[in-house]
Amino acid sequence: MNDHDSVARTARPAEMQDRGRHLGHRREMRKPASRDLKVVPIADARERRRARVAREHWAAATESVPEGPDAASNFTMLGNIALIDGLHEDAITAFSRALELAPKDVSARTGRGRARAALGEHALALSDFDAALLAGDTTLAHLGRSGALAMLGRLEEAVAATSRAISAAPDRADAYYTRAVYRSQLDADDPGVRADLDRAVELAPKETSYLRARAEHRRNAEEFDLAASDFDHLVALRPEDATMHYLRGKCLLDAAAGALHAERPRFEAALVSLERGLELAPNDGQLRSKLLYAIVCVCECMNDTDAHLAALDRAIEEMPNEAPLLHVRADRRRRRGDAAGAASDLTRLKDLGIKL
Repeated sequence: MNDHDSVARTARPAEMQDRGRHLGHRREMRKPASRDLKVVPIADARERRRARVAREHWAAATESVPEGPDAASNFTMLGNIALIDGLHEDAITAFSRALELAPKDVSARTGRGRARAALGEHALALSDFDAALLAGDTTLAHLGRSGALAMLGRLEEAVAATSRAISAAPDRADAYYTRAVYRSQLDADDPGVRADLDRAVELAPKETSYLRARAEHRRNAEEFDLAASDFDHLVALRPEDATMHYLRGKCLLDAAAGALHAERPRFEAALVSLERGLELAPNDGQLRSKLLYAIVCVCECMNDTDAHLAALDRAIEEMPNEAPLLHVRADRRRRRGDAAGAASDLTRLKDLGIKL
């Protein structure tokens, strides 16, 4: 993990952070068939071993040289490794020791701010970032400071801090993305949001979090063709990600449903994407429910009664207590003359305590 990645994660609010892995990470092994077994992916195991060796090395270095400038540098390195490993309290301890030995150590100051931010200590983090700026740090401190300000509810100041980071390093994609997040929280219609997302994607075209944010922003603006193009790229980058197929299918559904005339090819493309999402998410109940609902909607919009009923049957088989689906199927069965089937669904609704 480099500084760009780690700062971006602490700079933006937790609810806005993208939880997917960066594309540069190595591919993981497939999970074992048995749920009782837990296999650590080879790449992760290697990284953990390397991190452990690095921690042991720098811990030994701090013991062999306990005082002086070299000792401060050793503690800073130990803190950085702990920060990368997610050992935030250990990182704070190491950075604090480095600052005791070298109070003007900018890297230690910024690193401690990032560790404090990760633990939710945003006011303390802000004080560290402010001190780092006074000591001469620019981009990292401004980005860290923007994240702390945002988490403290000071969004306008967060935007300003991110703008200063961009001025210091105009080619940092994560800074543009972060500013877009804060701007959208202040005003979703701010044209600066789109400009920042465009620039972030331009600088890092394979970073899926930036591409997804722009796709969803375009979809919300009902720019469906542009949004669909972004979702196509996302699916190409992450073909085994069921969520990407769901988002693409939902976008195509919205585009077709919002058209002035029926667009069967687009509905069919949405159906293909949604079905692929189901294949890729055999055990994700929440995502499967979204996919199944979307498939029901597509089939209804296509005015294909048989397909619509089949989609309802499949959805209800997985979600037997979903009253909206039972209501729709009862109505569809009634209109087809299947009185017994409609009565069965209505009885099921009554059993669920639904007043008809």
